[in-house]
Amino acid sequence: MNAADMFAHGETPELDEVLLNRERRVKLIEELLRRFPKSCVVSLKCNVPGPIKSNGEILALFSYGENRIHKILSNQGWRPNYQKRLNLRTGPEAFWVIPEDSFEVKRNMILFEEETLGRLFDADVLDQKDGLVRTRSRVEFGYEPRRCLICDQDARICASRRLHPVPMLQQRLIRLLEENAEELEKDGSAR
Repeated sequence: MNAADMFAHGETPELDEVLLNRERRVKLIEELLRRFPKSCVVSLKCNVPGPIKSNGEILALFSYGENRIHKILSNQGWRPNYQKRLNLRTGPEAFWVIPEDSFEVKRNMILFEEETLGRLFDADVLDQKDGLVRTRSRVEFGYEPRRCLICDQDARICASRRLHPVPMLQQRLIRLLEENAEELEKDGSAR
């Protein structure tokens, strides 16, 4: 992977595509939880700043995250009832239905997100409670909110207020990938 090329070219979806895909994702997760009511769903996405959401470099990064999730599931002895990867213009996504307690699954996904390269992913865990879909939160497990790659403050606040220019975020991401190229190659190539 050439990290410097990550933001040079690729798919740049329109806002309506992003919103439509979000609706499709919600419907897919709802359907999976209907089909597997005693399970939870892991939804994996990349955190990629800027308009480009899919290209060879982003797909390679996503493969790294996907392989890390497979490793975590295997290490825990968890066998998914269902798994699916989608390579979309809005960015790659993957889903696993895990027949385990969402608390323990989320705890493991938080540990992944806390890894150096794990910070570049959202590994959401969703389940049903009283017939309603809920997303398990880091805070309910006693973890701090995710930290910004630039200033180490609450990432949600920085993102919602757009406190850092996109090129600054992209340069930080490129530097992070270059500093961890060996790890990326090791876990990005094989499951």
